[in-house]
Amino acid sequence: MRRVYVLLTSLLAACSTVSTPSSSTITPATFVMTWPATAFAQTAVGSTAASPIAVTLSNYGTSGVPVTSFSSSNPSEFPATTTCAVGGSLAPKSTCQITTNFKPSTTGARTSTLTIAANGSSSTIDLTGTGVTAVTPHVAIDIAAGPPGTIFTLAVTAATPSSTVTLNTIYRATPASPGVVTTTAGWATDSSGNATIASNSDDRGTYESWLVDATTGVASNHVTHIVQ
Repeated sequence: MRRVYVLLTSLLAACSTVSTPSSSTITPATFVMTWPATAFAQTAVGSTAASPIAVTLSNYGTSGVPVTSFSSSNPSEFPATTTCAVGGSLAPKSTCQITTNFKPSTTGARTSTLTIAANGSSSTIDLTGTGVTAVTPHVAIDIAAGPPGTIFTLAVTAATPSSTVTLNTIYRATPASPGVVTTTAGWATDSSGNATIASNSDDRGTYESWLVDATTGVASNHVTHIVQ
């Protein structure tokens, strides 16, 4: 019995360091904050990350939960918006969100602390992201046409260094065909952002190809070759 008492005492002491209850605090089990991640994907300088990070505030109780404030310590690069009634309360059996985006102003590791004051206490979430140099991937093809079996070589330049690109191709058997799209991921770029992709086909028709930089999501120009 003594061991149980000591364990409970330790747990209560640990919990007290997380938040300091006040008279407006609702039973902890009825108010929950959740978020899917704290790190943004690499994002080109000046661009906005493809996927924001949303913190969801959920009130499962029968009384309103006060939502006092929220702030980002680096609002220029990690701007935050909300659907919550800041200064008011979160109604029973409802949710709201505080959403942060990432728009790096320079390359390298970037950080911000999101502070949320709700339910009578203050919580912090450390967010991270990495800014990378903006890229403009370009692809060129060595020959425009050839018989079945011809090897066509695509030269990729100006993609994200030491990353990957995705090859996308639309095949049309005839000019009037609707086209069939194929996508092949995982082509590696070297330390200069270059890559060489070779392909061949026995199917006669027109092939329109382009690349998408896996790190930034930026697409290249389109090139066309014909298997005659």
